[in-house]
Amino acid sequence: MARRTKEEADATRESVLMAALDLFAEKGYSRTTLAGIAKRIGMTRGAVYWHFDNKEALLAALIDHVHELKEDVVHSQISNIQTIDDLRKACILHAQMVESDPVVHKFEFFMMYQMEWSEELLEQTKRNMDELRENPLDSFKKHFNQPQIAARLNPGVDTNLLVMTLASFWVGACKICLGYHFPDSEVVREDGETTGTGVSFVKTVERGFDLIMNGVLKKEA
Repeated sequence: MARRTKEEADATRESVLMAALDLFAEKGYSRTTLAGIAKRIGMTRGAVYWHFDNKEALLAALIDHVHELKEDVVHSQISNIQTIDDLRKACILHAQMVESDPVVHKFEFFMMYQMEWSEELLEQTKRNMDELRENPLDSFKKHFNQPQIAARLNPGVDTNLLVMTLASFWVGACKICLGYHFPDSEVVREDGETTGTGVSFVKTVERGFDLIMNGVLKKEA
C-alpha cells in the first residue's frame, strides 16, 4: 500500500508539473497561478501546495524535471561522455528532443518566450536549483577535463570562455528556431507532424557545434 501511495504521489506531482508547463507556455509565468494549475487538472489548491510550497519552488522543480528527462535520453545512448564525438552526439540528442519531444519543446518555448524574469526571481530560482542539482554550465565544463577531450584542445584554450560560447550559441539558436524567424524550411517532428516554418534546430546545432569546436581543436594529422 505504501509503495502504491508513493507511486500515486509521484504521478500527481508530475501531473502538477505538466499542468504548470501547459499554463506557463500558454499564459506566461507571471499570469499563471497555483489555483489555475489546480483547476487545470481538477485538484484543489491545497493539493498543489502539498507538493510545492510556492510557484517559485514549482518552477525550479519543473526545470529539474525536464533536465532529468533530457539526461535520461542522453545516458541511454551515451553511458559516459569521454570524446569530442560523444559530446557532439549529446548536443545533437538535446536538439532532437527540442524538435521532437512535446514536453521538452514546450518547455524550451516557455523559457524562451513566456518566462518573465526579475532579478529577485532569478536569484530565488538559482538558490532553489542549487539545492536540486549542480549548475549545468559547471557540469558541461567538466566534460572538457576528460583526458581524450582535453588532449584535442589547442594549448591555452580558455574552457570557461568555450563553455560560455557554446551555451550562448545554444540559447540563441533555440530562440531563433523556436520562433521560426527564418522561413526558408519546415521543421518536421519525428512523428511526421510539421510544426511550422523555420530552420531545423538539429542541423543548426550540429553545424554550429562543428564551427565553434573547429576553432579550438588541434588539427588532426
